[in-house]
Amino acid sequence: MYIYLFDPVQGYIPIEIPMDAEQLLRRLGVTGRLIGFQYAVYMIERVARDPGRIQLITKRLYPETARQFHTTASAVERSIRTLIHVIWNKEDHSFLDAIAGAHLTRVPSASDFVDMSAGFLRKLRF
Repeated sequence: MYIYLFDPVQGYIPIEIPMDAEQLLRRLGVTGRLIGFQYAVYMIERVARDPGRIQLITKRLYPETARQFHTTASAVERSIRTLIHVIWNKEDHSFLDAIAGAHLTRVPSASDFVDMSAGFLRKLRF
C-alpha cells in the first residue's frame, strides 16, 4: 500500500506503508552517519508505540536513550538538535511540513520533532 505526498519539484511521491523511523529520517535527507540518527530512530519508535513517553522526554526518554547507547542525556539531546538542524537546512521542507501537518516557519524543538515524527508514523500504521 502507498500514500502519496506532494513535492513541488517531483510531483506526487509514493511512500510505502508501513514506514519506520529510519525510513522517515532517510526521507528527510539524513543518514546513519549522523550520531543522532540512531538516537532519533530509537526515540521516535518509542514515542510512536507509547505517546505518553513524550510527556517526560527530558526526565525519562533522554536518559533511557542515553543508557541504551552508553552516552549521556545531554549528548543525546545535542545530537538530536544537530540532526534537526541538518534537516532544517535542506532546501525543501515539504516533507517536514507534511510530517508536522502544517507549514513550519521555525526549526522545531527536539521534543516537537520527536512528537510530530512519532505521530506521523502512528497515522501511517493505523
